[in-house]
Amino acid sequence: MGGTVSGLSAGKTVTLLDNGGDAVVVNANGNFQFPTKLAQGKPYAATVGTRPSGENCTVTNGSGAVGTANVTTIAVACTPRPLFAYAVNSNDGTISAFTLDPSTGMPTAIGSSVPVGQGPLSLTIDPAGKFVYVANANDNTITTLSIDPNTGLLTVVGSPTATGMQPYSIARTPNGKFAYTANYGDNTLSAYSVNTGTGALTALAAITAGANPYTVTINSAGTYAYIVNANSGGTTGTAMAFAINSSTGAFTLAGTAINTGNTPEFIAVNPAGTYAYVSNAADNTIGVYSINAGTGALAASGSPVASGVNPFYISIAPSGGFLYVTNLLDNTVGVYSINSSNGALTLVQTVTTGTAPVTVLLNPAGTFAYVVNGVDNTISAYSVNGTTGLLTAVANGSAATGKIPRGMAIVAVP
Repeated sequence: MGGTVSGLSAGKTVTLLDNGGDAVVVNANGNFQFPTKLAQGKPYAATVGTRPSGENCTVTNGSGAVGTANVTTIAVACTPRPLFAYAVNSNDGTISAFTLDPSTGMPTAIGSSVPVGQGPLSLTIDPAGKFVYVANANDNTITTLSIDPNTGLLTVVGSPTATGMQPYSIARTPNGKFAYTANYGDNTLSAYSVNTGTGALTALAAITAGANPYTVTINSAGTYAYIVNANSGGTTGTAMAFAINSSTGAFTLAGTAINTGNTPEFIAVNPAGTYAYVSNAADNTIGVYSINAGTGALAASGSPVASGVNPFYISIAPSGGFLYVTNLLDNTVGVYSINSSNGALTLVQTVTTGTAPVTVLLNPAGTFAYVVNGVDNTISAYSVNGTTGLLTAVANGSAATGKIPRGMAIVAVP
């Protein structure tokens, strides 16, 4: 008794069961057969025992009774699991959940928005895809939520965790052991150890930052953290690099704070950890900085590059070849190619978005980009050309958020 498997990705396996047992492990598309033969008239019921990581598998023609001929019509079809995405809504203090179709890019809202704290601006997701952490700027807290791995729906876990004043940004290390907030109102970074089983946060010693820290970013290796200090009211801001102690989560300043443009609001690091990019909102530029491989320290690399009006959020393609920046006041996203030798940027496209684009994110495969439109209360999808980096709007590819959305995060649940 058996059938066929289709859609299974290379290197993955699916375990199939008959009548709750008689397991067969299938590691390639094609025919399969259960180990035990059933006599004529005996019932059978094929089900998925263990699905492949990142995929769902469905069974058709899976049950019945054995007839005079062998059963060969059981069909198992595997497809990629949808990604889950979450957007925080600063005006109504909620978080919205979405699925992202891996084939079409289409975002679809799921469930109702979940209340968090007041003025949520930023969020991060643990690497196992189990918990979401939301920084609430108006009540100085972090809300922790668990993710249902099957539906993507969120449930608040425990009580809010205290931060410094006005946490504008939150980030976590790639191993999920530590999390940090940039506290705009008291010029500090809050640090936390993370219980990877329960999601609980335990406060560690706070870290002194510069004036009005706006964003904290951690490199892909988890070895260095980078912040930008907006220095509200000044003519220049600063960027700082910190080495992260892998055992304690403590920060040690790497090099010295360096000047940026006027009102830096975001800093992003390329996947290789060799260059950082800063959006200077008040002078409409993007600063480029080299990263010292031994110390993590920053150094200016060339002159700042022109952006649109009021550049804000920066994302870098998983390939490291392209940079995307939202320009809040001219309702565009700028697309830049990145020179692999020196990190230099070249503008290749300017794309019209909704009103006040506050975030742009690429999915893990780099095939689709998503823009959060802060005034329209929507997220919009764009396909990404992997060779050129160019964006094309997905037809009817928008979904509604709550009021005044800000940060967004995407997760592929195993």
